[in-house]
Amino acid sequence: MSARKHQIIEAAMRCFARKGFHATSIQEIVDELGMAKGSIYFYFKGKEELLLAVIWHFVERMMAELAVLPDERQLGPREQFRLQLVRHFDYFQNNWEFLMMLMQEPQVNIGQEQKSKLLHELRNRLLMWKRQYIVAIYGEAVAAYGQDGAHLLSGMLNEVMHTCLLDKRKMKGERVGDYLLERLDDVMAGFVGRGSAPLMDDEETKRGLDGEYGAALLEFVRTVEQSGPEELEPERRSDLLEAAGRLIEEIGQPIPDRILARSLYAYLKALCLPAWRARLEAAGAMLKLEP
Repeated sequence: MSARKHQIIEAAMRCFARKGFHATSIQEIVDELGMAKGSIYFYFKGKEELLLAVIWHFVERMMAELAVLPDERQLGPREQFRLQLVRHFDYFQNNWEFLMMLMQEPQVNIGQEQKSKLLHELRNRLLMWKRQYIVAIYGEAVAAYGQDGAHLLSGMLNEVMHTCLLDKRKMKGERVGDYLLERLDDVMAGFVGRGSAPLMDDEETKRGLDGEYGAALLEFVRTVEQSGPEELEPERRSDLLEAAGRLIEEIGQPIPDRILARSLYAYLKALCLPAWRARLEAAGAMLKLEP
């Protein structure tokens, strides 16, 4: 993403949070930046497309808060998860005005298909993030209950967030993180103690992530696989397939490394034949890897 496009998205997010989507004009957004009004249309067709970009940006920033920071890598999974929960909750509280705008203006027309895809991706990634840490903290003995635990933890966290949002209450992220982990201890101990069958399919969400995000690149992979030696030398073909496979694996992770994903995508673009570029760029745009 170019620096100017990023600035426009950040400015629009501030304006929408202050005044709401409908009450904010394009002129107010460009005034925030001190740029000419016509310049914004070089990047976005209109306010609806800009809002969709803002929401994607909001989600990407939120997911970045869930990554393990360099100085946290030596910590155990419980402490890593606790710190991520704290950052997740603090990010929510620090952006409550923008979230209130989304709740209060649900009639905003940003394209139902795109909106549904975004919400589906967010939900799946958050569930897989929670499930991943549940297994890391409590061991493989609870793996079958991973999705059940992730759903119940999501319910608790979401209700706390909604209460803070609607009542305009402030809570300390540290307190919320500690509380949720203690309740998760109780929940997981209850699953193991009762030994009843899990309610949720533990593999369903993971399959959804693998299928949805891998499918965008599979057509490109098939094209490479079907190429002959007269079209593509074997070493280049092998590098393309390996890079594509690693990219599919990375974007299927609960919290993908966006720098690694974009680096692999750039490598694919550099290696692929000109005739394949449009197909690859279509997949990149779908996966938000295009600059």
